[in-house]
Amino acid sequence: MSSILAKLGALLLAAVLLAGMQRFTPGYAEITGPIPLKGDLGETLTGRGFTVRVDKVLLAEKLRFKAYGREVERDTGGIFALMIARLEAHPASTTVSGAIWRSAHSARFVASPRFQGAPRLLGTDRLEPGLPQRGVFVFEVPREAVAGATLLIAASRWPRLDTQAEIALPATLGTPAPLIDLSELAYE
Repeated sequence: MSSILAKLGALLLAAVLLAGMQRFTPGYAEITGPIPLKGDLGETLTGRGFTVRVDKVLLAEKLRFKAYGREVERDTGGIFALMIARLEAHPASTTVSGAIWRSAHSARFVASPRFQGAPRLLGTDRLEPGLPQRGVFVFEVPREAVAGATLLIAASRWPRLDTQAEIALPATLGTPAPLIDLSELAYE
């Protein structure tokens, strides 16, 4: 009788241990997810394959730029958020195509693809070691996604076991300008 109780006790203990392991072991996405590199606006963050520093955040209702010999003007249902930044590759050539605006409520917005041909657009060219690029990331976000946002920058949009810079933005970024001309924007 006691051997049956001992076996049942061992079986119950094993079931409790397995249930605990299943509940508290992180999932595959969490284990292989990005390696966060946290910083603030104006701080230089050095990851595995690149260095980034976001110097300024600008908000605008409309954007204008010159592309392919003509002037283009864009508007949006929300606002444009411009990140003036500096990127540099190290120790080898790389691309940084994973720029994401994450709102305080965890909604994610990728850099807008509507600005091909705009001057000094980051995330489109290959980065080389020793040749930093200064330019702008452009996001289209709803007005309610501005306060408390975080900028995520990585080599790819969904980095796995790789560095992802997480740049906390100020709680208030001011009011949007009616129009910003990317061709006349000061990147220094």
